[in-house]
Amino acid sequence: MKTANQQNVRQPVVYTSRARCRDCYRCVRVCPVEAIKMFQGQAQVLPDRCIACGTCIVNCPQHAKEYRAELCKVLDLLSSGNHVSVSIAPSFVSYYEEWAHRRLPSALRMAGFRYTGETAAGAWHSAQATLDYIQAHPVQHHICTACPAVVNYVLHSRPQLAAMLVPVASPMRFHAGQIKDKIHGTKVVFVGPCVAKKDEASWSSAKDEIDAVLTFEELNDLFKIKEIDLERCEESSFDEPVAGHARLFPLEGGLLRTAGLDDNLLSTRTLAVSGYREVSQALDAMLLSNEPMILEPLFCKNGCIAGPSFSNKGNFVKGRQSILNYSRLHPGLKTLEWAVHPFIGFEAPVKHIRNEYSEDQIREVMQKTGKHSIQDELNCTACGYSSCRHKAIAVLDGLAELQMCMPFMRRMAENRFETIIARDPNGIVLLSEDLTILHMNPAFKRMFSCSDALNGRKISYLIDPDCFEKLSGGHEEVKRGVMHFPSYNLICHVVAYSLPEEKQYAGVFVDITDRQMSKEKLDELKSETLLNAQELVDHQIGLAQEMAKFLGEHTAKGELLLKRLVEAIGK
Repeated sequence: MKTANQQNVRQPVVYTSRARCRDCYRCVRVCPVEAIKMFQGQAQVLPDRCIACGTCIVNCPQHAKEYRAELCKVLDLLSSGNHVSVSIAPSFVSYYEEWAHRRLPSALRMAGFRYTGETAAGAWHSAQATLDYIQAHPVQHHICTACPAVVNYVLHSRPQLAAMLVPVASPMRFHAGQIKDKIHGTKVVFVGPCVAKKDEASWSSAKDEIDAVLTFEELNDLFKIKEIDLERCEESSFDEPVAGHARLFPLEGGLLRTAGLDDNLLSTRTLAVSGYREVSQALDAMLLSNEPMILEPLFCKNGCIAGPSFSNKGNFVKGRQSILNYSRLHPGLKTLEWAVHPFIGFEAPVKHIRNEYSEDQIREVMQKTGKHSIQDELNCTACGYSSCRHKAIAVLDGLAELQMCMPFMRRMAENRFETIIARDPNGIVLLSEDLTILHMNPAFKRMFSCSDALNGRKISYLIDPDCFEKLSGGHEEVKRGVMHFPSYNLICHVVAYSLPEEKQYAGVFVDITDRQMSKEKLDELKSETLLNAQELVDHQIGLAQEMAKFLGEHTAKGELLLKRLVEAIGK
């Protein structure tokens, strides 16, 4: 049996693919609820803070943010033998080309769904329930609740506005409930552009209304697995009608129009906004306004035609026009049988108590990144946070790392580079385009007995500029060689090269004087040894020749005496 703590743990909907996450901090910058934690340069999504809006998915340039896939779950449902129904969001009109609109119902049936319906059918009921509640409570602010990301955002970031949420189920939940009332025992799969719907399906108030949620991308993958080609599907219709203007729900003002509320852009009573910044500003305005306001918020900029599934679909204006044209060509019924559904409640999330830090604690963190005064606080937002102070608090909260400060890390790198150059035992000189000395490291100054007073003078003042002149003439990009500097008692291996973008030249001088002197002494010793060896060889050869001559004379005399002796004996 699960404990209370286990029941409160939210299953992650959005997560990071660590293999593709590359220190850009874009998700930190765009996350509206600070649900991103940086650890060792990798972004982690905190499930207990994430509202599953998908903003980080849309904005991640590395495509390192992904959402929980439920395609396998749907495949299991379709192969289980159960009756499976599908509810497809009205934004499918802007996702698929016009020729595919009437082929989609057939494709869904071929995939194994035994009942196909447009979520817009539930949207009309959701809008009517919203109208009923607003009319019953005319003197208070109202926040419409068709968008689950907005509901999550209010509960997490504006809990003081929670009472203003209209306690009405979203079109997805309304439609799923209607299908299950009509077909007992059926499983309902929702298909749409929204990642937050995956989270909404797991809300305790949703009970067992939704069995799985797919995005349009996942639906396309399902068609590929089932080898379904939309172009070869016959045209057909969905299994139920839609009422009113419910097919306009994906657009700003679609709910207001469907509910029969004032959807005039210049209305002072109603306001339709999209985009999390606009939603945030509208919520702040409601706190300050004494006049009752009806707010229809959509968390994705430009509405449900720009959700995470639409990140690669191009111009939203085309999608908006598709919704308007489809609604005009397929007008909804004037009315449907109105089934009253009870109002719902929204479960408050686990409250995050913000830690309070002293000014000394905040200043201590900021000083670690070189911010010792207000002038040092650049507030460049490169780290993803709105200010240096904000980032310092995030460090104390364990959400950010010191290394996220780009100006600080750049200074560190520059200082480290300067330290390496300063301590390099080889001489290094930097010259301008006209071979004027710009910089000399300590080793170069020691080797050529000079100081920074020569900065601004021509290099020819110190040494023969031949190698640099060849570079400036464009004949070579790198010049290597051994150069002798008798006046400095130096022999150096020189590497000179150009820096085209900076229009500068650099030279590295490696002192090989001792090595060269040792080589010359060794060569001298080798020559002397060779002469001595040759003299010894000549001496040995001469001695051998003398000995041979001496031996030859004595041998001849011996032969003569022996011959005489033989002759005497013979006689």
